[in-house]
Amino acid sequence: MSETRHLLLLCALLAAALWPGTGIAEPPLRDPTRPPDLRPAKAQKAPAARRWHLAFTLVSGGRRSAVINGRIVGVGERIAGARVLAIEPGRVRLRARGREFNLLLLPQNVKKASRNEGGKS
Repeated sequence: MSETRHLLLLCALLAAALWPGTGIAEPPLRDPTRPPDLRPAKAQKAPAARRWHLAFTLVSGGRRSAVINGRIVGVGERIAGARVLAIEPGRVRLRARGREFNLLLLPQNVKKASRNEGGKS
């Protein structure tokens, strides 16, 4: 009788473990709108932001100006802690904290005046 009791107890435990709603044999509920095999993104350090961003330069006759960080500046003006030393087509020379350096436009952003302005090529 003891053996029968052990068998009954084992069956009862097995049934309880497999019974719906107990959470033992069921996989966790998944979000049906979540794409398959989506893993959470790993936290990454944000790249150091550039302090100065050159958008374009304008050199026309005696006029020299540039757009840095969305602001129009001329030679001698200050922007974000730096002084504008020179403005040339596609390049601005700055001085900050005793260091001089250049801001450059990407080659596709540098436009040159055509030789035949207004005429056909």
